[in-house]
Amino acid sequence: MREIQTQKVRKRKRRRRKSGGCLGRLFFLVILFSLVGILGYQSCKALGLYNRILMSRYPMKYQGLVEKYAGEFGLDAAMVYGVIHTESKFDPYAVSSAQAKGLMQLRDETARDCAKELKISGFTTDSLFEPEVNIRLGCYYLKKLLKTYNGNIETAIAAYNGGPGNVDKWLKDQSISKEHGILSHIPFPETQNYVERVMRAYQTYQKLYY
Repeated sequence: MREIQTQKVRKRKRRRRKSGGCLGRLFFLVILFSLVGILGYQSCKALGLYNRILMSRYPMKYQGLVEKYAGEFGLDAAMVYGVIHTESKFDPYAVSSAQAKGLMQLRDETARDCAKELKISGFTTDSLFEPEVNIRLGCYYLKKLLKTYNGNIETAIAAYNGGPGNVDKWLKDQSISKEHGILSHIPFPETQNYVERVMRAYQTYQKLYY
């Protein structure tokens, strides 16, 4: 009789151990999934905050005009935003030390040539402070440069800053140029830095908005 009772007690203990082990594992899984959920939420929240900070630094001002003229000339709007952000930080009245003007920082001579080719009547250099005129001319000029340099964005942007004359000279120098109108490096540090900043802004606009 005592043996039977002892066996029953042992069986009950084994059941308790099994049920305790199952409950322990279940509790562990609940805690684990809760932590994953919390961390995932916090990560998403942190990512959302980071994106909002980036959006404040890389805004989409003059969106209607940028998309209108980027579309007209077959440009990526994010690239146009990259140029405007780097050139003027969206200040329509910006004037550089080289007397480039407006949102896309066009020089008078370049702007006159573009306005003539686009048959814009009544154009004056003061018109460069008008956002619509400036963005239209800037987009047209960018398109011209891309066409000149076989669609190579970095080479076209280098020409936008350093001038097509300089870029043409660099491309003839085999020590700094590659095939298909690509520069291995840019001799002007200012232009090299400019290209890097435009490309960084361009990629940021792509990731944030497009």
